[in-house]
Amino acid sequence: MASFSWAEEDVLWCCGSKCFSNELASASPFFDLHHAIHSVCWIWFNKVAPLPPSSLLLITLADPFPHLLILQINIVEWLEAFVAHSPIGFISPSVSQWSKEEQSATMATTNDTTLQELVDWNIRYQEKFGFVFLIYASGRATLEILVELKVNC
Repeated sequence: MASFSWAEEDVLWCCGSKCFSNELASASPFFDLHHAIHSVCWIWFNKVAPLPPSSLLLITLADPFPHLLILQINIVEWLEAFVAHSPIGFISPSVSQWSKEEQSATMATTNDTTLQELVDWNIRYQEKFGFVFLIYASGRATLEILVELKVNC
């Protein structure tokens, strides 16, 4: 297999983090899929949104301030990445071809009632958590995704 590269614009279609897309484009070219996946993971968890040292992750019930751990995790990049994703079931001209293809099975198995329910639960989820519900949608039917959305909301 020949090496391949991703431009920042390519990465932004599936991840809205500008820092990540810049770092990944700079790491190109990739020799194969394994190299690309390894690079993606390394860049995200070491350069873009690193987790605190493992010693900080050891929280016990006796810890009086477990919420302080959250302050040490860079959530800004995670939230920026989430923004690039349209809610499941929302297909518009501005949605990327990648997203349309991922949601194709979902959209093929919906009707007006389930689509409206999906819209309503997406709104509830976003109001509750402050960001879009994310799920791997490829090949999944509307009812399957709707169940996951309700369980997680």
